[in-house]
Amino acid sequence: MNNQEINDVAKETLTVLSYFDDNLIKKIPEKFLDYLRNLASTSNYVTHVDVEKKLVNQDISEESKDLIALIYYSYIADEEEKKEIIKSWNENERLYEKQLEEKYNLNNLFKNKAEKIYEEDNILPIEFKEKSIFHKILDFIKNVFKK
Repeated sequence: MNNQEINDVAKETLTVLSYFDDNLIKKIPEKFLDYLRNLASTSNYVTHVDVEKKLVNQDISEESKDLIALIYYSYIADEEEKKEIIKSWNENERLYEKQLEEKYNLNNLFKNKAEKIYEEDNILPIEFKEKSIFHKILDFIKNVFKK
């Protein structure tokens, strides 16, 4: 992620946070909010928030959604919510690891390769054309000089 993308994420995050209740925003350290404001100050990115949609359905980057979730977890959520969030994150991580395991499983890798080889066997053979008379003469001259 480059600096401009980070600045855009900061601006998106601040835009979404501006719709939060003031009592929730007060839980976030001012120093952290100032840091985000500083990053966002150089962003020209325009963020649109639809108050009728949930956060997960907003048209914002995944990075902004992740940052908002982290802010919520770190500063706003109570202990019971934190336990639920950790449980959800762990389940997501488990599912992600399972997908990676299935994708990069050695048995599947060899299976896919064997299927590709089989598919390649069904390819028509390449036709080799006979050399032109010009190439035959050139080969003859090369052979004469090699001797």
